[in-house]
Amino acid sequence: MRVALRRGQRANESGDPRYSFAYVTVDFATRRVERAGAVVQLTPIEYCLLGVLIANAGRVLTHRSLLREVRGPAHAERTHYLRVYMGQLRQQLEADPAQPRRILTETGVGYRLLAD
Repeated sequence: MRVALRRGQRANESGDPRYSFAYVTVDFATRRVERAGAVVQLTPIEYCLLGVLIANAGRVLTHRSLLREVRGPAHAERTHYLRVYMGQLRQQLEADPAQPRRILTETGVGYRLLAD
């Protein structure tokens, strides 16, 4: 999880430990996530997953690489877990989870976070 947080902080080149996209703000210094000004409570796995997506904003991440980063190498083949985590993350961060505009599925490959 520390690796994802470090990468998330590096993704923001201004040195500010915050990252924003659409109406979501992630403050890595305080581990606080807000959606339209309201605090969102994420599980440790959801937060780590979001950190990895932010660190690689704009790039497609494969199912295996995401699971390896978030759950470890022993879970890299269990992609059904990833679908559940992504669904929960979308429920909390997307305006319309059924039609996501920021956390996108790349069919047969993985996921991508659209950068602003």
